[in-house]
Amino acid sequence: MATLLDPTSNEQKYSKLTSGVIVGATTANSTRLWVRIYQPGRWCLVVTASPLSGDLVRLEEKTVPAFLAGNGIAAAYLSEHDFTHDNSLTHVFDVPGLTPDTRYYYTVIASELDADKVARRTEIGGDAPRHFRTMPETPSEIVFGFYSCHDHISNNGSAGAWPHYLEQLGDTRAHFSIGGGDQVYVDTNGKNRFLDIWSWLKDNKKALLDKFALGKGKYDEAGIQQYLLDIYRWYYRVYWSVPELRSVFEQVPQYMIWDDHEIMDGWGSLTWKERAAQICSFWEEEDSKPNLMLLQLMWKAACQAYYEYEHSHNPATPYNPADPDQCQWDYAFCHGGAAFYVLDMRGHHDVEKNKGKKIPDKNILLGQAQFDRFRQWLGSEDVKQANALFIVSPVPVVHWVDRLVNYADLGEAKDDFKDEWGHETNQWERNQLLETLFKSIDQTGKKVVFLSGDVHCASIFRIRHRKFPAAKVYHATSSAISRKPAPKLSLIGISSGGAMENNDNVFTERLYALTGSNNFLMVRARPGPNPEIIIELNWAGGDEGEITKRRIVLD
Repeated sequence: MATLLDPTSNEQKYSKLTSGVIVGATTANSTRLWVRIYQPGRWCLVVTASPLSGDLVRLEEKTVPAFLAGNGIAAAYLSEHDFTHDNSLTHVFDVPGLTPDTRYYYTVIASELDADKVARRTEIGGDAPRHFRTMPETPSEIVFGFYSCHDHISNNGSAGAWPHYLEQLGDTRAHFSIGGGDQVYVDTNGKNRFLDIWSWLKDNKKALLDKFALGKGKYDEAGIQQYLLDIYRWYYRVYWSVPELRSVFEQVPQYMIWDDHEIMDGWGSLTWKERAAQICSFWEEEDSKPNLMLLQLMWKAACQAYYEYEHSHNPATPYNPADPDQCQWDYAFCHGGAAFYVLDMRGHHDVEKNKGKKIPDKNILLGQAQFDRFRQWLGSEDVKQANALFIVSPVPVVHWVDRLVNYADLGEAKDDFKDEWGHETNQWERNQLLETLFKSIDQTGKKVVFLSGDVHCASIFRIRHRKFPAAKVYHATSSAISRKPAPKLSLIGISSGGAMENNDNVFTERLYALTGSNNFLMVRARPGPNPEIIIELNWAGGDEGEITKRRIVLD
């Protein structure tokens, strides 16, 4: 029988994140700081207007408040938290009462005074100052970055475009960064001799079930879920150990959304039987009770890991770890004269969601509840006050040739193409989304930009609607920042524009496309009565790896 690995302590030869910080959702007066620490215990977050100095190793053997007081340091924020393995040694500190457009420094310090338990008390911010900047109250322009598809494992360990992204965020004084999906890959890398969680489950299923068997066909489901959760957590720690990625996360506010590879390749586009087939030998019944149980527990584990590492530092939304169907992963936020809506295309995506239902939900990708929230957002006061709207759709609304998406729905590509808005199963939903959007913004003078990832190449489109000719809608896709990019030949599959399949009212115009290179976007928006939006596609295109840019002004 196979020996199960301990997902919290094993000899897998990959660097893992031990301690780190992510600057999360940030406003002019607040921020959310996500902290992971290397060992359990009480740790203190200190936020100050200047870097701390003095004895940061032992803090003069004083408590944190006493050390600050003794050195005349006034903290803008100070709070302690007991870090435990229950949350993978992570916690989000909500930091209020900050001053707009101000650089703040943060430090994470052990409250423990016993040197035998914690030798170096300042774990983060001791060797080099760590900082972030709050948003301006009324910015004249907004600058942000967008990336997707981080997978250095597939790219022979290369950091891809992360070093350039870090540089551009700094050079442009970017206000924040958006991660558009696939921030980790728990699958697809088995050929690189890297653990594929679903292949692992197939090979170790019997040992796992035996370990947690209670007898008479019953299992310790909570124990299995905890074991699987620790594996999902392991992926985040491996993927987020890349130094350049950490530098971005630690100083630029991050907004994130997942895609399929945080769960399973093509999650939601496969039937439950097709999903179960990935963990079955050829003589097994895919829809057996143990297989369906394992799928549900994997799904719950993936949701909790995603919440702990990604969603917890986004703007807060309803979260129920016991029932993923009750979780809301989509969210909205505003900065200056720009409003943002981040769509979730995995949490409620299920090709079988209408199985056995008398009243079907035609929103296969988003679900009716999310679509209703999106429609309400379009009519919200935030959108009324904004002149630039950005909608994050992890999978592009426009990119591939629709006919290719539908006729290539075969073999290993099946789940990838059924993920697409242009697939025949999703075209009704795409039409409804676009109709609602165009109708809402027509004659308002607002500019709208969809931002997407997923496809491992890049494109920029203009989208027009016959009934609403005054509406200005664009689409920018950027992928992948570090995953091995799609080959240059894939350019032939990117739409050159024209009429949208099964929608006589919508036409697209391709403004640019790129394949074969890791890439990211830098976006500059100057809100106002006549908003100006500039999209810069960046990639390493020179002979020596220097950055190349394609700048497009959205007129």
